[in-house]
Amino acid sequence: MWGAQTFQRIGAAQVAGHRPLLLTTLVAGHAIKHIFSAGFFVILPEIKSGLGLSNSAVGALSTVRIIGGGLTNFPAGYMADHFRHRFAVVLAVCMALIGVFQFALGRVDSYAQAIFFSTLVVIAVTFWHPAAIGTLARSFSDRRGFAIALHGTGGSIGEALGPLLAGALLVALTWRTVLEISIVPAVLTGLGVWALLRSFPVEAGPVRVNAYLRSMKSLFQQRKLVTILCITGGFSAAQGVVNTFLPVYVREDLGLSTLVLGVYIALAQVVGIGSQPLMGTLSDRHGRRVVILPTLAGFCLACLLLYIIASGALFVVTLAALGAVMFPTMALMLAAAADLVEDEVQATTVSLMFSSSTLFAGLAPLLGGFIADEFGVRAVFLYASTIAGATVLLAAATRWQAR
Repeated sequence: MWGAQTFQRIGAAQVAGHRPLLLTTLVAGHAIKHIFSAGFFVILPEIKSGLGLSNSAVGALSTVRIIGGGLTNFPAGYMADHFRHRFAVVLAVCMALIGVFQFALGRVDSYAQAIFFSTLVVIAVTFWHPAAIGTLARSFSDRRGFAIALHGTGGSIGEALGPLLAGALLVALTWRTVLEISIVPAVLTGLGVWALLRSFPVEAGPVRVNAYLRSMKSLFQQRKLVTILCITGGFSAAQGVVNTFLPVYVREDLGLSTLVLGVYIALAQVVGIGSQPLMGTLSDRHGRRVVILPTLAGFCLACLLLYIIASGALFVVTLAALGAVMFPTMALMLAAAADLVEDEVQATTVSLMFSSSTLFAGLAPLLGGFIADEFGVRAVFLYASTIAGATVLLAAATRWQAR
């Protein structure tokens, strides 16, 4: 008779055989998800104008969105780990809900409604990462940095296409119409993800609650993981400030069109598309720390240069450099955290990573809004650079990489 080890080997072989389809589908789905996420930041200045909002109000809206998504990370992580044999359903539903909530956002007529529905969009987005990245971390344990970084590359593709599509559509359509029609591709993508991944072989069913709680307890006893959470939070705080106010700066201070804004943001993303798998592979071979420290330092410098240069061709070059270092960082930090934990809590660890972003980044755009109102929008780049610099010092002065 075949023993348990024989069945485990057969299961592992089945998973390995399906890995290309899994990786391709998740990268493509992640790209489409980020088309919606990135497009929102191009639409945001139009929402600001349409509803008559101040910079402080825009910052508050961004802060509420971040907090809403962060608070959802814990239930999202639990569901992704507990129901990991149903990960395709989780991914499909979250994608469809993104479209439903964006449709509702396109029909708002008050600031409160805009906050409510834009936050629901972020909550739906939140459920993608734990299920997708947790599955990749388990299925690609031998090439974890590459797989998670390639998944991030899909996000960068979406972040490049989203601003271009939104900027082009806003030339002919109102921001309300652009948001309303997004329901169609979102629902179709959800159905496609479910159809492609519903038969993916999963080696285990639901995780038992007692085993899950024991693994959860062990997470908070790891000092290295706590340090990684703090580093991730600092990086995300600076990133949130840049993402929120860069579109406002380009539209209002530089006086450029929505289409040019889309091109600017897409440029940064295109550079990030190539840098993510490269840095992920390098981190697999040489260690996470060797790659992450220079990346964080480069992000800090790029934010500072945005403040110093302010406009012109060098400003565009700096945006490209920003994309090269900003977008791989989160994927690399996720891989560093995954190296420290057991398979049973991979998705929950992803949730903790994004929750740390909320803890540290929740107030960053709000404070950035007050800085922008008082000193001008350009000043927020210096603010972001200061946060990033403190994060670099923390990452350099502590030990957090797995042995």
